[in-house]
Amino acid sequence: MVSAAFLCAATLSAPAADLIDACCADLEARVAELEAAVARKGNRRVSLTLTGYASKQIMFWDDGVERDAYVTDMGPTQATNFRFMGSATIAPGWTAGYLIRIQDLSSNPMSLDQSTAVAGTGLNTQMSYWYLASEQLGKVAVGKNALASKSAAMFTDLSGTQIIANYVLFDGNAFFLRQGGKLLGLRWGDFGYCYSQQRPWGGDCDGIVMDGVRYDTPTFAGFSMSTSYGGADDWEVAARYQGEVGGFKAAFGIGYSINLDEATQPPRVSLDKDSAFFQAGGYLQHLATGLFLHAIYGAENNHDAITLRGGFTEPDTHQWYLKGGLRRQWFSLGHTVLYGEYAEYFDQLSPAALNAGATESELSRWGFGAVQEIDAAAMSLWLKYREQGVEITGGGLGGIDDFRYVSLGSLINF
Repeated sequence: MVSAAFLCAATLSAPAADLIDACCADLEARVAELEAAVARKGNRRVSLTLTGYASKQIMFWDDGVERDAYVTDMGPTQATNFRFMGSATIAPGWTAGYLIRIQDLSSNPMSLDQSTAVAGTGLNTQMSYWYLASEQLGKVAVGKNALASKSAAMFTDLSGTQIIANYVLFDGNAFFLRQGGKLLGLRWGDFGYCYSQQRPWGGDCDGIVMDGVRYDTPTFAGFSMSTSYGGADDWEVAARYQGEVGGFKAAFGIGYSINLDEATQPPRVSLDKDSAFFQAGGYLQHLATGLFLHAIYGAENNHDAITLRGGFTEPDTHQWYLKGGLRRQWFSLGHTVLYGEYAEYFDQLSPAALNAGATESELSRWGFGAVQEIDAAAMSLWLKYREQGVEITGGGLGGIDDFRYVSLGSLINF
């Protein structure tokens, strides 16, 4: 009788064991599949985080004769990107870490014009550096990085619209001018040219990323300072503040840079470069009402040297920018931001503009927009309108037609 019972139990347990084995095999296969699909760490000592955002916009433009719609990203340094970052604790108060940032420039708006709807360079390693940080002594970073004064004024904008609307000529930069409907060989960016980086940024003239060494002090009561050396001859210093004072959210930034490297970015423009850029900006928001104001001033000094081919002098230039609006949460989705903006760029004449006979210029741009944040998806949706015009002295370049565009876009963080 006992033998029969054991035989019966063994017979019944065999199918159950088979089911367990099959289940475990399926689970192991699924785990292996997931492991193959995720970022892997090389060791247990240094953390690894993958983060970034994806952002695109539809740009409906009108140059007075032609009209079209392009799909673009947000421009260099603000394009869709993903970042690998991490750190490790060396000792109490001491850490070491790294950051690698890859950006997608496959639809760069600074390369688009009336006949070019798609242009870009694909993926680009924007940043790649390591750092050593001390809570008491500050942080040193070495590699391809945003150096000390990069965007010191622009990044004071805490309204939630900094990427969407700022004083850099990301949108419409490469479109050709029209004069009485006739297409010219000059572009809008030829009247927003920065010699510090040899690019038509309009604002944030020394806002490029480059190889270098940067030092940041610890933050004391909201204040910090930075200094850096980069490229062949790029020296930068900056000071920043962020905090709350008397019911207001406040941020301020000031920066100064000197660039002596003629080969900062190809192609080479200056024969003997000596460009300095000063920038100052701030942000003030009344916390109770959500009313805010953001302001920037920038000035580039090229030391009046005859350093361009053809014997032209690199002009000294300046620009200013104002943005004001309201940031309130009216819906459960998240905050809504309504804003208006205005900017002017003075005498930012490119080598092409100087060769065309231009001696002075004043480019102006104004616009307004609305942004809806969606907290549950770490997402922002926006609709914005902008219009720009330019007054030019010399070269028979008067009466330039205005350029207008409407953009509908979205940004989602991950």
